[in-house]
Amino acid sequence: MEEKTNTAKPTTAVAKTQESVADMVLQRVTTMENGGELTLPEGYHVGNALKSAWLYLQSVRDKAGRPVTESCTKSSIANCLLEMVIRGEHPMRHCYFIPTGNQLSFFEKYTGKLMRAKRDTEIADVSAQVVYKGDEFTYTVDENGRYQLVSHKTSIQNMTPANIVAAYAVVVNRDGTRHLEVMTIDMIRAAWGQGAAKGNSMAHRGFTDQMAKKSVIARACKVALESTSDGYSAPSDEREDYMAEPHKEIEREQANVSIAAAAPTETDPYELAADDAESEVDVKVEGKEDDSARKCPV
Repeated sequence: MEEKTNTAKPTTAVAKTQESVADMVLQRVTTMENGGELTLPEGYHVGNALKSAWLYLQSVRDKAGRPVTESCTKSSIANCLLEMVIRGEHPMRHCYFIPTGNQLSFFEKYTGKLMRAKRDTEIADVSAQVVYKGDEFTYTVDENGRYQLVSHKTSIQNMTPANIVAAYAVVVNRDGTRHLEVMTIDMIRAAWGQGAAKGNSMAHRGFTDQMAKKSVIARACKVALESTSDGYSAPSDEREDYMAEPHKEIEREQANVSIAAAAPTETDPYELAADDAESEVDVKVEGKEDDSARKCPV
């Protein structure tokens, strides 16, 4: 009689180990809350966020095609989940996780920074615009040393990617005051150069204006967030990855990873339809056909 091999036990053991990571993070967060070390945003449900993150992690795979929940260390996974919770964010909507070797790393999306700036700082709104060659763009410095927009006159004839010379973001505070964040195209490209694709991804080439707006808004949010009383800032912010974050694809040679991620739950005017990595390698999405030819939803 042929002996049957039972493969259920190892699978069950792995599943239990994986679930224990989320449970461990939940316990740690609870301890921090009870000890007054952490105050979560009103309406933020840690349990739901962790469940959502764990479901998302099931679709993320490393270069070898293995689930990161199996190939990455337990501590690195726990740190990513804790980082997400501390920021009061949700996976895909505000952040994502990228494996490099056996380590899982946390990356905050542009939408996460904007959400936190509106929630945790005096910022009420941020809007951006691109300045093209031939535009009449004037700004000044007020008595507090802040840039202020005077006027911006443009023409549809100027609106081509090759004509972009700068981008700016108007920051409106809750008290009605406002100021300007300005970046030249050289400053923007220098920031993009710190990313995996060096500013040469399909997003940067095809939607340069939108990526420029995204960069200057992210910079404005970063300045506000670093000025908060707790001074909380992630290691990725210190490298200024906020202006060159992985977007639709990620360079396989540099990040050593192929990501499988679902499309965002909501469309943002400064985000592409799928925005979980950046480079010249298409993102693989489990259970979906290749959609590398997606259009910008703007």
